[in-house]
Amino acid sequence: MKRMLALSTALLLGAFIANPAKAAVINGDFSAGLTGWDSLGDVAVSAGEARLSTASLDVDDFPAAAGAFNQSGNAAAPVGQPGGVEEFAGLPLGQLDPDPLNGSWAFEGSALRQTLAVQAGDTLRFDWRLASNEDPLIGMNDYAFVVIGGVLAVLDDVFTGLGSGSFSHTFNAAGSIDVVFGIVDVGDYVGSSWLSIDAVRIATTPQPVSAPGSLALALAGVGVLARRLRHSRG
Repeated sequence: MKRMLALSTALLLGAFIANPAKAAVINGDFSAGLTGWDSLGDVAVSAGEARLSTASLDVDDFPAAAGAFNQSGNAAAPVGQPGGVEEFAGLPLGQLDPDPLNGSWAFEGSALRQTLAVQAGDTLRFDWRLASNEDPLIGMNDYAFVVIGGVLAVLDDVFTGLGSGSFSHTFNAAGSIDVVFGIVDVGDYVGSSWLSIDAVRIATTPQPVSAPGSLALALAGVGVLARRLRHSRG
């Protein structure tokens, strides 16, 4: 009987005080290369950060040689085609085109993805930086972006000023969420641009435990079970 009571008590206490598993980013500092991440196009880890580019294996930045700015040996992936950047990012074809009605399309790019299990109130944070061989005055407006659960947000573009910063997003519901980083070549296939990503992490919020009254009721239930077992043995 003592063993049964002990087991019942342990199960009830466990059910009342256990917290949901905390969300975690696998290899968010890229110290293990691209372990834990899916990638498409020209993506590599350098100097402790992930770098995504629009560089192909052709002559993107004349007079530099073909593939001079490619980092991984994989060419940038197509945009607007099945199997390309949009499909990888969970977006409909054409969504990465900045202004197709006025002739502004994305041509190629690269992306990096991980699926996260999050709780309501968790906050995703990461650091980013954009660099480019495009001329901000006369070049094409390549841009960097993040897609969180199918929602696209632009981080920066060439015309805005090739900046850097920290990004945060708080989840309002629990779920399994795809987070995708990306960069695209806009207007042509020349002029390489790079997005650097680092320190990807999840800040979790404490999950509530059961109120003392609920725990007391559970323990009272154990007491009832003990009395019934005692009477059955009498």
